[in-house]
Amino acid sequence: MQIIHSVQTKQTTKYAKISYLLFFIFAFWGPALGGIPLGTISLYPARIFALTSWVLVAATLLFRRSAFRIPDRNFLLKYWRQIFLGAWLVWAVFSLIWAVDRGQGVRDIFNLFVGLSLAGMAPLFLTNRAQLNRAARIWLIILGVFLGMAFFEHFTALHLPISRFSQGLQPHLAYRPTAVFVNENNFAVFISLSIPFLLARWRYFPAIKARVLSGLGLFAAIYLLFVTGSRINFLVLFFSVLIYSLLLTPRGKRIKVLAVLALLIACIWLLFGLTQPAIRGYVLKQFGKIINPGQYFIGGGSLAIRVNMVRNGIVFLLRTWGRGVGAGNFEAWIETAAAYDTGEILNPHNWWIELAAEYGVLVALGYLAFFASLLVAAWKGWKQTLGEERWLPEALSLALAVFPLMAISPNSLLDYLPHWLILALALAWQQHFNKVGGER
Repeated sequence: MQIIHSVQTKQTTKYAKISYLLFFIFAFWGPALGGIPLGTISLYPARIFALTSWVLVAATLLFRRSAFRIPDRNFLLKYWRQIFLGAWLVWAVFSLIWAVDRGQGVRDIFNLFVGLSLAGMAPLFLTNRAQLNRAARIWLIILGVFLGMAFFEHFTALHLPISRFSQGLQPHLAYRPTAVFVNENNFAVFISLSIPFLLARWRYFPAIKARVLSGLGLFAAIYLLFVTGSRINFLVLFFSVLIYSLLLTPRGKRIKVLAVLALLIACIWLLFGLTQPAIRGYVLKQFGKIINPGQYFIGGGSLAIRVNMVRNGIVFLLRTWGRGVGAGNFEAWIETAAAYDTGEILNPHNWWIELAAEYGVLVALGYLAFFASLLVAAWKGWKQTLGEERWLPEALSLALAVFPLMAISPNSLLDYLPHWLILALALAWQQHFNKVGGER
């Protein structure tokens, strides 16, 4: 009986690892692959594997409670991040009590559950450097696939059904790629999250094949970022170059690296202008709006609407005495109780105000502490590792450092799975780094 029990435990643990790996892979694709409709919720592959992973984790714990060892000593200190993620989900469910639109609240709670599962389970299955590197390589491989898809979209104006351009919206902008995302802004955010991995890969893997792939990836990513016309992500690229060159590069090489990257971007911008002059002119006009203060407060432009979204969010937070309007209810409040005009736009387009306005001050502060701890762990890991081992903490440090700015680009980050993917990698790295540091 004991042998059978041991075999069952090993099998369920193995299947749980496979299920989470598939969850991780399909999370990049999100709903683009289609799904099974269940009322107001669609079960696409990532969601199916999220549920499967939890079932297999529960089965593993049932067969052998020590399969995922959790030490008794310093439990809160070591696992407060996972505890916070669980408490956040509980609070989201509790917030349905005062939610105006409970149907939307339930949908967003399910989205939150999937995202929290992706991040929260990562330390269980990405437990060593080899597994972490494999996950990061999966990210780069899928990035390559998406970049290929994006060039096809750019030159043919043909998109996947999930794309807003497939619905006939703004056909004059159909040259903008969306890959597996709803719109070009979401794709631009994914590019911005991926560029740190390409930069780190270039630096620490000098083999010819690795350099060629990293170089082509960087060229394609920056070129397509220009094509998307995502203004916020232009700024993200600017700050990524500065942080990478001046903070993540050894002294004596910083100016050289900064000059090389600036030259690379300038050459890509020049090539972009030569091959797509009309598009570059439009992009340049859009970029000019960012540096015009009047665009943020005058008229009904997108920048003024974003500012009004923030102002409304603050008003909602004050009206609810800091507890938030409830999971998924920001749009319902914009529709019925907006103090500042947002046109017909309902989505917050700002993760920070969405987080605070929907879930309240305590969850927002908890998320900030959670996020800051991951950034600090990645940075410490970068300082204390050498050679090829440095590439992943360097990539995570840069991605997390520019994340606060790119988080104001998509219409929402709650159901944007690359957001949870970067947190999953960062949390798994933090747990691994603390474990290795403790063993030293």
